[in-house]
Amino acid sequence: MPRVSPHSSANNSQYEQQLEIRKRRKILVFERRPSDHNGWTVFFYHGAGATYRHFDAQIEHVVTLGYRAVTCDMYGHGSGSAAVSERGKHMFTFEQFCYDALTLFDRYAENEMNVLVGHSYGTSLCTLVYNERRSRVRKLVLLSGGGPYALAPEKYSLFSLPSSILSCLKPIIVKLFREACFHSPRKKSWLSDRELLSIEMDSLRHVMRGQYWEEGDENYHAHISCPVLLVVGRQDRFITLSDEISMNMIVPRSVLHILEAGHLLPIECSDEVNDLLGTFLTYDLPTHCSLHQKTLYKKVTETVV
Repeated sequence: MPRVSPHSSANNSQYEQQLEIRKRRKILVFERRPSDHNGWTVFFYHGAGATYRHFDAQIEHVVTLGYRAVTCDMYGHGSGSAAVSERGKHMFTFEQFCYDALTLFDRYAENEMNVLVGHSYGTSLCTLVYNERRSRVRKLVLLSGGGPYALAPEKYSLFSLPSSILSCLKPIIVKLFREACFHSPRKKSWLSDRELLSIEMDSLRHVMRGQYWEEGDENYHAHISCPVLLVVGRQDRFITLSDEISMNMIVPRSVLHILEAGHLLPIECSDEVNDLLGTFLTYDLPTHCSLHQKTLYKKVTETVV
């Protein structure tokens, strides 16, 4: 049974519920619907190690604009996080998360008026859901997503270490991750360690080592035909500006906006992201978006940031 939020009011309704994707695999789903729902739904997909609560500000914003919001904690994240043995690593591959993302969309998309918003790893999920359900997706918003390249785990990364060693190093990893995620020193303390990295180290290791998506190359992204908003932080230590610019050049109807921030844009620059999102939801791009039109859109958005 869904758990109704104590914050629900006469103006909107919201609830959380466990959705069983398949046997022994559940995700926590959150839905919020305004009383003046305009018929559109915005789906939010968070990044690796995160939780849907990273989108709290954006969910609140789109609901006030009349949009229904749907999101979830990916398998093994947030309230569903738990230690996983090496035998369970197959549950954390990109393929498995794609199945979850598609199931969430199929269960909660009420019509063809849907927008997908993703952050970091979640941008790849958004892109795949769009490709598989493109007749039912109108726009994409990709935050800190990086370039139009196939996914593959790094061979010699920190996550090549055994899970037992990673668990011992977790306090150091969380501290380094906090430093890398935020540009503003003042905002580095906004989240607790658990809110910042809401996943066990062995599960995160499986996620990072399971990032195989050979299809997601330049050709795959070049076939995205809907309007796409790209947002990146100039001081992002995980995503380079050159990669994001490459994405902007490859995706025909995309516009790129650069913020003075780090990787966690939904939290560090919540007001700016909300303004960009609100403008993008009501502003359309031509079928063939030229560089001049992309620049024009950037000027439009800069007036509200």
